[in-house]
Amino acid sequence: MNETTVPKYRQVKDYVLMQIENNELGKDGRIPSESEFSKLLDVSSITVRKALNDLVNEGVIYRIRGKGSFVSEQKSPAAEKSLDYVTFIISGNEMHNSSYMQIMRGIQSFLGQHDCKLMMEFVENDFEKEQELVGKLMQSDQRGLLIYSADPNAARGYLNELRKKSIPFVLLDRIPSGFSVDCITCNNQDGAYEAVQYLIAKGHQKIGFAAYDFYLNTEVERYNGYRRAMLDASLTPQEELSYFQHDLDYAELADQINQGNLTALFCANDRRALEVIDCLTQAGIQIPDQVSVMGFDDFESSKFAKVPLSTVKQNFEALGYEGAKLLFEKSTQNASSPHKKILISTELVLRDSVKEI
Repeated sequence: MNETTVPKYRQVKDYVLMQIENNELGKDGRIPSESEFSKLLDVSSITVRKALNDLVNEGVIYRIRGKGSFVSEQKSPAAEKSLDYVTFIISGNEMHNSSYMQIMRGIQSFLGQHDCKLMMEFVENDFEKEQELVGKLMQSDQRGLLIYSADPNAARGYLNELRKKSIPFVLLDRIPSGFSVDCITCNNQDGAYEAVQYLIAKGHQKIGFAAYDFYLNTEVERYNGYRRAMLDASLTPQEELSYFQHDLDYAELADQINQGNLTALFCANDRRALEVIDCLTQAGIQIPDQVSVMGFDDFESSKFAKVPLSTVKQNFEALGYEGAKLLFEKSTQNASSPHKKILISTELVLRDSVKEI
């Protein structure tokens, strides 16, 4: 009968665990380096790295860049169990928004691979309630927080508190300006640039921009992408064709279209673009015959609009997956490790709301 061979990386893990169990390595005790392990156990550095990565992910050891790997504080079973979940905080418009559901699927896809559960907390686009909720969650013992904030600039206060308490967190989609954080967001500027470049290629030169919540970094970045595409094509963005207010003056917008001053409108998100299509249609403006409309996000409802919307698709599921992955990474690193900003690529989706002129 053949004996079962223990994988070599498992031998490395068992060696470390036995050293800890026998009290030969205590809390914060330095474990051998990859090269030391390779000589000690006659295994490759790749094998050692896999074993140590597993131990980091399991919370047995931690790493300090440039210094090595050390034994973590051994927690009781009850404490370990409390780290088996992550909380996703959404401060948004509607609970069943398809983009939120896609983000959750991405998060769950990653957490499911690591025997970790997802708890979701939804706040109806109310920053004060969001802040209050985060304050309560600071008292709980969990792996960390994934945060989709209503106002990331206002969130700096509680984000600093999370840092002081060494609670890992990752921001999704929206981030505070000039404030370094771990975050996952889509490549807003390049996505907007590609969309406006497409409008220009279709013959449009009188292209406007319509924001929705312009205090958000995502919309500012998309506006910057719009401006860059216009300037690179030797077109000057017209101030009177940039609409930054939340409540859009549709009578003024219709006048600009009827006077021939505006042939295409790039909207900061699909919510604004779908509203534009509805309101301009009611005002007697024909889309795309009189004005082309381009969105950003690719909501599920965008393909079913009165005029199916051309838009920039962001991969919400990848946003959630990479956010959870980064949170796991940060929960096993030293608090002083550098912050990461990960950009998810976008894709241009062409439907019926854009016409060549």
